[in-house]
Amino acid sequence: MESSVNSGLKHFTNLSGDYGNKQLAPIKEHFPELAEYIMGNAYGDIFQRTTIGADWKEIAVISALITMGQYEQLGVHYVMALRVGMTVDQIKGILLHLVPAIGAPRVISAFNVLLATLEEIK
Repeated sequence: MESSVNSGLKHFTNLSGDYGNKQLAPIKEHFPELAEYIMGNAYGDIFQRTTIGADWKEIAVISALITMGQYEQLGVHYVMALRVGMTVDQIKGILLHLVPAIGAPRVISAFNVLLATLEEIK
């Protein structure tokens, strides 16, 4: 398990950089078991599979988070999307395509997170 956690943490850091590590720090400090689970399973396994490309993975995760109304993790996945080569316009395209399916209010909230994230990573 330790090797998958270390592999996952390395993969997470490669994808999200300092922004992601800043977001992960409180979880690692106050709920290390959760951080271990996320790093070992999500980033140590699922996110390293090659069935779909990194951009598709981020499209799926961003869409799912917005659909569920889970905006707190969006910033990390916006950063990851940008770091795997997606553009801000492509991310906005994802948001626009979600409007008919989930409604404008959730997409507006997600867009506000995008703006705040872009400002933070300037």
